[in-house]
Amino acid sequence: MDPHQTMRTALRTTERFQAIIDDLLAYTRVTETRASATEPLDLSALLQEETVALSSGTPIRVNATCHPTVLGTRVQVAGVLRNLLTNAQRHAGSHVDVTAECIGEQAVVTVQDDGRGIAPEDRERVFEPFVRLAEGRRLDPGGGGLGLALSLETVNAHGGSLAIEDSQRGARFVLRLPAANPDRESARP
Repeated sequence: MDPHQTMRTALRTTERFQAIIDDLLAYTRVTETRASATEPLDLSALLQEETVALSSGTPIRVNATCHPTVLGTRVQVAGVLRNLLTNAQRHAGSHVDVTAECIGEQAVVTVQDDGRGIAPEDRERVFEPFVRLAEGRRLDPGGGGLGLALSLETVNAHGGSLAIEDSQRGARFVLRLPAANPDRESARP
């Protein structure tokens, strides 16, 4: 056996386990403590920051029709957006479309990829801890299956919802959070 290859393999395995442990700890924190240290967040600005951070992958096109403000924990809400965008990039054929809208008293972010999509019978299962569909395992063999579970718990803790809706092509994730001042959101340029 090549000792250098064995050490590289052990290091990759250790890093994967560390990522899973970090996700488990984050999942536990969210499920046990709920949202804490909330602050007003410009959801469009946060979405733009996460999009810029992922600019080296599949193109992400953002269309914000308003600038919704939500009350949330910045790190947690950014983590949800990052997870949705990263998953969409991974599964997209050529691009990802993202919209930010103000609908009634809710801030709504839709993340739509142009990949194969998620079968209707799997749309609730993918939010369960450790569930990984065959396509996800193929595209990201090192994943742990906690990202969407953590995202759903985080969104629930912030009084919102996260669901997969029907689309012509690809997966369409819809995030809804209560808007902090819904009567003024759509007036901002």
